[in-house]
Amino acid sequence: MQTSSTSFALSNQGLQMGQNHGTIHMEFHPSPSLTRAELEERNRNYLQNLRVTDPRHDKPRIEQTKGGLLADSYRWVLNNAEFRRWRDDEGSRLLWIKGDPGKGKTMLLCGIINELKLASDSSLLPFFFCQAADASINNATAVLRGLIYLLVDQQPSLISYVYKKYDATGNPLFREVNTLVALSEIFTDILKDTNLPPTRLVIDALDECIEGLDMLLNLSFGRR
Repeated sequence: MQTSSTSFALSNQGLQMGQNHGTIHMEFHPSPSLTRAELEERNRNYLQNLRVTDPRHDKPRIEQTKGGLLADSYRWVLNNAEFRRWRDDEGSRLLWIKGDPGKGKTMLLCGIINELKLASDSSLLPFFFCQAADASINNATAVLRGLIYLLVDQQPSLISYVYKKYDATGNPLFREVNTLVALSEIFTDILKDTNLPPTRLVIDALDECIEGLDMLLNLSFGRR
C-alpha cells in the first residue's frame, strides 16, 4: 500500500501536515461510447464548473498588489528549524504560523510556495488565498473548490471523485444548499486515495474565511 503525505498551511491559523493511509479503492469507467476527445471535453466541463478562481492567477495578483515578492521577505524561514522539520520530516505534521495583521504572512507563504515547487516536481501543491473583501473567495465552499480544482488539474485521475458526486446530482452540485457537504466528501476521498502523491495544501488567511470556517478547520485537523 502506498502512503501519501498531506500538509495544510494555514496563514493566521497555522500549518498542518498529515499522513493519509487510505484503503479506499475507486474506479471510474467512462461510457465506451465516448471518444477520447469527448472524454477530454467532458473533463474540461467538469473543471470549468468546479472553478471559482484559479489560485495560480491570484498569487501573482496579490504579490503585485503588495509591491512584489522579495526574497528577503521569506528566505529567512527556509533555515528555521521548525520549518525545516515540517518540510523534511514526514512525522512532523503541524507548523503553526501566527502573526499580527500586516506582518507579511501572505508574502511569506507566497515565497514558501515558490520554494516547495522548486524542491519537488512530483508532489502536489494546491493552494488558496482567502480575502474577506471578495465574496467569491471568502468562504469554505470557494476554498474547497479552489483546492480540488488544483488537485485535479495537477493529477487528472482524481477527476473520478468529482464524477461520483457530479453525475449523481448534475450541474447544480456546486450551487445548491448541500454544496459544502458534497465538496467536503470529494476532498476527503481525494486525500484518502492510496495513489495520491505527497501533497501539501496551503491556505492563506483562514481568518478571512467568513462562512464555513468551522467545517474547514474540522477537515484540516481531522487529517492529522
